[in-house]
Amino acid sequence: MRNYFLLAVALVFSFSTNAQDALANLTPKYSVQYICPPCGCPQDGNHFDAPGICSDCNMAYNTQLKGLEDKPRIPSPRRTAAIVLFNGADIMDVTGPMSVFEHAGFNVVTVAKDGEPKRIGMHMQLVPDHTFQSLPDVDVIMVPGGGPAESNQDMDIVNWLRERDSRTDTMFSVCSGAFFLGLAGILDNNEATTFASLIPNLRTQFPKAKVLDNVKYANNGHVVTSSGLSSGIDASFEVVAKYYGVGIAQDIANRMEYPWKRKNDYARSQLADNFIATTGNLVRQFATKYHHSEGNMNAWEYRYILWKGTDIDKFMDLMAEELQKLPNFELNAKREKELSGTYTHPVVGKGEVFLELVEKEGAHEVSLSAKRLDNYSIQ
Repeated sequence: MRNYFLLAVALVFSFSTNAQDALANLTPKYSVQYICPPCGCPQDGNHFDAPGICSDCNMAYNTQLKGLEDKPRIPSPRRTAAIVLFNGADIMDVTGPMSVFEHAGFNVVTVAKDGEPKRIGMHMQLVPDHTFQSLPDVDVIMVPGGGPAESNQDMDIVNWLRERDSRTDTMFSVCSGAFFLGLAGILDNNEATTFASLIPNLRTQFPKAKVLDNVKYANNGHVVTSSGLSSGIDASFEVVAKYYGVGIAQDIANRMEYPWKRKNDYARSQLADNFIATTGNLVRQFATKYHHSEGNMNAWEYRYILWKGTDIDKFMDLMAEELQKLPNFELNAKREKELSGTYTHPVVGKGEVFLELVEKEGAHEVSLSAKRLDNYSIQ
């Protein structure tokens, strides 16, 4: 009898163990919960069992995953970016990168040669967080542009950048801030760019740099330079990508609702409006309405409505005369209401220029356009 009892106990124990093993095998290794991204809406902190979109803020849920506790953690330290301030720095050069770095989770600080408030743009004043002497080591130093960066530069800034160069992982300039880096010797043997109209000056002043006129920004790893103004935003995403990866940088751009343009996506100095910019300014003097400006690297068109008191014959004679004053311009045809010619621009190359008048709603509309003879291709 005792043997039967022991056998029964063994069977029950075996069944219980097997059942537990079976249940363990049925339990999923990974489990997911979904949460609303922290945004201040009523759903903050709430957990959901399925992926979806928050009913209050309309943002996609973030995920919390269990079961990957053994996955090695790749350290991702918080980066620090220091933005140099000086009186007359351009407001977009300062605040554009500042916003990108902030959204990327960087620690963002400002620095100047002294602690006095600095006038940024025409209407903003910023008090620097640090002076040149008090700033600890940082990952990124960003130098904005503005009038004082283009000529008669403050050599205290130049000397400080030169001293900081070897201690800083990324030296980054926006717009004419490149001239500060150039004077500090930081552009030597690096690709560089700047505001479109200043590219020839940068090339002449710093012959040891490879100055590019066909990019939105130049990235050498240690040295990053952007062309003008909003290009600093695009280059800032490039800096974020250096530390956190292109995927995260693009996600941040999407969250900021910003169309991040990469190095070769756009270059102001290569737009086809360069063929006709000066002539367009002249036509505007006669116009009562400037209602169209559109194009790309290969073609551009302006449209204007002329003042009704304009003497059309004299207007056309003047346009032909002034166009022919352009260096390397050849007038191909002149008719009563049409002009055409070929212009070799020092940066953009060779293109055709057209000016045409048409009557529209009792007035004359001017179409001023240009087209490259050799289509521009991204390098």
